[in-house]
Amino acid sequence: MSARLPEGVDAVLPRGARDLLPAAARRRRAVTEALLGVFDRWGYDPVVTPAIEYFAVFGRWLAERERQRCVRFIEAGSGELVTLRSDITPQIARLAGQQLRERLAAGEAVRLCYAADVVRLSEGTREQSERHQVGVELLGDDAPEADAELILLADEALRAAGVKGATLEVADVGIARGVFERLPGCDLEALHGLLARKDAGGVARMAAGLALDDEPRRWLGLLCELFGAPGILEHVPGDIRARWPWLAERLGRLEAALAVVQARAPELHARLVVDLGEVRGFDYYTGLRLRAWAPGSARPLVVGGRYAGGAGFAVELDALEASLDAAGETTAGRAGGVMIASQGREPQARALAVARAQALRAAGRRAWVQAGLSLEAAQAAAAEADELLYFGADERAEIWSQGQPGAWRRAEESGA
Repeated sequence: MSARLPEGVDAVLPRGARDLLPAAARRRRAVTEALLGVFDRWGYDPVVTPAIEYFAVFGRWLAERERQRCVRFIEAGSGELVTLRSDITPQIARLAGQQLRERLAAGEAVRLCYAADVVRLSEGTREQSERHQVGVELLGDDAPEADAELILLADEALRAAGVKGATLEVADVGIARGVFERLPGCDLEALHGLLARKDAGGVARMAAGLALDDEPRRWLGLLCELFGAPGILEHVPGDIRARWPWLAERLGRLEAALAVVQARAPELHARLVVDLGEVRGFDYYTGLRLRAWAPGSARPLVVGGRYAGGAGFAVELDALEASLDAAGETTAGRAGGVMIASQGREPQARALAVARAQALRAAGRRAWVQAGLSLEAAQAAAAEADELLYFGADERAEIWSQGQPGAWRRAEESGA
C-alpha cells in the first residue's frame, strides 16, 4: 500500500527544504559522528540548544538583515516574540551567561560542540532555508593560539569527514573596520560590496571622491590587493604599520596565529589563503574570520571566527556533502545486516521470519522482515543488507550473501 498525502497537500516542499533518502541520511549521520569524534578528541563537550528561543536572544547579536530572516511568532500565553533557531552562537552566549559564568570567571577556557539545524527565511530560490550544522565554540580564551586552534581543528574535522585538501581562508575583520573608522562619511555598504568582489578600480574611484589622508587612501587600495598565501602579510608597507599602531597590533596577532599553524601543520599552512580585505560578517565578527572551501560547493564548508565573548565555527553539512558528491564520495556504504523475507504472507510464514529476526537482533545483528516477496524482489529490497534469508513456498530457508551491490551468491540451504 502506498503512502497517501493528506487532502490538499501535494509533493512540493517549501522553498529551501529537501528530503534525505536512506543512503544520504546514513551518510549524514556518519559525517556528523566523524566531526563530533574529532571535536571530542580536542576536548569539546557536547551541548544541545532548543529549537526555539525568545527573539531577544538573537536580536542582541544579529545584524538587522539577519534578524529579518528569523522565523518569528507570538508565544501562546505570554505574548512574547519567539523565533525558530537561526544561529547557534547567540544561544551558546545565552547558555554561557546563564550556566557557565562561574567557570569563565575563574579563567577557564570552555570548549563546547553541537550538531543542530537552523532555519532562516531564504533570500533566493536556490538558497536553503534549513541548514544543518556541526560546530564548536571556544569561550574564555582570546589568545592568538586559540585562533590557531580553530584553524587546525577545522582542517582536521574536514579531513575526518572525507574532504581532502580544502582551502582555508583566514582574515581579521578588525583590519577593515579600523580603516572604515578613519574614513569620512561614505556609502559603507557599497564599499563592502566592492571589497568583497576585489574591485580595485571601483574602490579607487570611490576613494577619489573622498577627502582622505595618504595612509587611508593607500590602505583602501591595499585591501583589494593583499589576498593570497600567508606571505602576503610581508607586503604590508612598514611606514603604514609604524603610523597605525592599531594595524600593527592586528597584523601581529594574525601573524602569531599563522605561525602556530605553520609550526604544527606545515602542509595546512601552505593551503591557507589570507584576505586582509575581508568584510563579510563585519557586523558580527570582531577579529578572526575563518572559511573553508572545496571543489563541488559554491558555498563555504566552514564559516566562523571570533566574536564578542568567544570564537567558533560551524561546518555546513549541505555544502560538505556537495563537495563529497563532486569527489565521488556519494555513499557511506551499505547499512549491512540480514533481511529475512518470505514468499508467503501467511501468519506461519511471517512467524518464521520474525523469529529469525528476533534471534539475530538478540545476538547484536541488524535484522528486519519483508513478507510476500519473490526471490528477485527480495534481493532488490535487500540492497542495504549483507545477507538475505529467504523462505520460499516450501518454507525452506535459502541463505544469500551480497559482496558487491547486486552480486548475490547463494550460501546454503537448510530445513525450516
